[in-house]
Amino acid sequence: MSLKNHNKTALVWQDCEISYEALLQQVGHTCTHFKVDGYRRILICSENRPEWIYSFFAAWKLDAIVIPVDFMSSVSDVQYIINDCRPELIIYSDTTKEVVLAACKGQQHEVELFNLERLSEAEVELESFDSSFPAAQPDKTAVLIYTSGTTGSPKGVMLSFDNLAANIESVSVEIPIYTRSDRVMVLLPLHHIFPLLGSMVAPLAVGSTIVFAPSLTSEDMMATLEKHAITIIIGVPRLYSLISKSIMSKIKASAIARALFSLAAAIDSIGFSRKLFGKVQKKFGGELRFLISGGAKLDEETGHNLRVLGFEILEGFGMTEAAPMITFTRPGEVLVGSAGKPMSCNEVKIVDGEIVARGRNIMQGYYNRPEETAEVLKEGWLYTGDLGHLDEDNNIHITGRRKEIIILPSGKNVNPVEIEHKLQGLSDLIVEVGVFMNDEALQVVIFPDFAKLQELNITNIEEHFRNRVIAPYNQGASPYKRVLKLNITKEELPKTRLGKLKRFLLHNLMETTSQHHQEAPIPEGEEYSAISGFLAEQKERIIFPDDHLELDLGLDSLDKVSFQTFLDST
Repeated sequence: MSLKNHNKTALVWQDCEISYEALLQQVGHTCTHFKVDGYRRILICSENRPEWIYSFFAAWKLDAIVIPVDFMSSVSDVQYIINDCRPELIIYSDTTKEVVLAACKGQQHEVELFNLERLSEAEVELESFDSSFPAAQPDKTAVLIYTSGTTGSPKGVMLSFDNLAANIESVSVEIPIYTRSDRVMVLLPLHHIFPLLGSMVAPLAVGSTIVFAPSLTSEDMMATLEKHAITIIIGVPRLYSLISKSIMSKIKASAIARALFSLAAAIDSIGFSRKLFGKVQKKFGGELRFLISGGAKLDEETGHNLRVLGFEILEGFGMTEAAPMITFTRPGEVLVGSAGKPMSCNEVKIVDGEIVARGRNIMQGYYNRPEETAEVLKEGWLYTGDLGHLDEDNNIHITGRRKEIIILPSGKNVNPVEIEHKLQGLSDLIVEVGVFMNDEALQVVIFPDFAKLQELNITNIEEHFRNRVIAPYNQGASPYKRVLKLNITKEELPKTRLGKLKRFLLHNLMETTSQHHQEAPIPEGEEYSAISGFLAEQKERIIFPDDHLELDLGLDSLDKVSFQTFLDST
């Protein structure tokens, strides 16, 4: 796999267009900033920006493995990864400087640090830098992506250049998704394999143009779509759910719009829907070919609504260990509820209800974890831990998960056992604790030691655990690992006869409406009415005046962006 000059614009950042030639020169320029040669592993921890891309390809040019890390990771998360893979060079930005430097304290091995801000400090003559780019060896490890594992600690997934090439060829040759004329929006953080491949590596490999969205706010997204006539969006189900809800709320408010929507649903034609809802299409730039969804299962109602509105949403199924796609929906063959057919680079079968796959896209293994590699790779077959079946037309249908890892709507993987151990360690008043996902939010149910609570004269139990356990935990956790709702139970958590937690039954222990909610007076005034109405529509539940935005309503980062946009606009 090689970065080439396609003689056109490679990427757009704010109002700056960077050609493929300039990109190659910037990569060469970046290489000159590093002190030594012979890097084996280079870690990047930064927010999305052009310098992230320069650094990524500079690492490949230096024949090093890239380790992309979430820029919102906690100190302990970054520290764990550094200790596990021992990179010789760590690249960071001003945004991540504090976390990275704290994580590097006490390191036993020598590590070089480089701040991305240095790349933009002074103007340089790019023509003077080497713009060549070596061809990669197919079997060489290209990236090391850390993902949560069943043991409670993240594992480094080793993906080769051929693993990545297999996916790229599948979505550019076999399935004509990416072409030279496409403009792909870079929206999701690039440390995750899905946006890394889908919104950066694949489009740049085929000569597309990638366009950075300034932020996740609806205004920035819509402005980027319209200004640059975006043709492909790479997103997670949560994003498409918000887009669908926003449009559908307007349609439901108009009798005429509801009638047109029903007509389009009955006809079920993308072409007809695009004409019928031309104004909606125009607001999204008018050139959108595909909405690509991955990272988690797409809600069927969301998929149906967007299709009726004229958007072709293509869903894939996969995992980091498959670089990442195993199956993908072919254009014109959308089947709501299915994540498409197996790609030609791999074969798929069902073993005892579990989806397994083998092929060019399957990982080399977990870094320094031969035993855990052997647990999921058996005779070349990757055991995904997902349950499902293939229908008579070879479409995959996901029905559940064999392993306990929780996949959030954002596509993030969370190990609930890891969080449970940390919560338990914060209080000796916890007898049992269980973490689960409900209403698209990470929740916890605590069975307290009521005898001790009584001895300590703690009467407001919920407030105690919020302040002494949940708040301290959330403060030190990565954003996606934060608990958004607390439930207190008066009974033991459901377990098997062998004492194993029945996690799927935890939602039955959730509190219904609390007494303090019922007693809270409803404020007068149009402000509260407008805000509570907006939140009620977004979360599809009754809103109370003393609801906590995170712990009661479960507002995640995208919800907060929508809420802030609503407040600004009203």
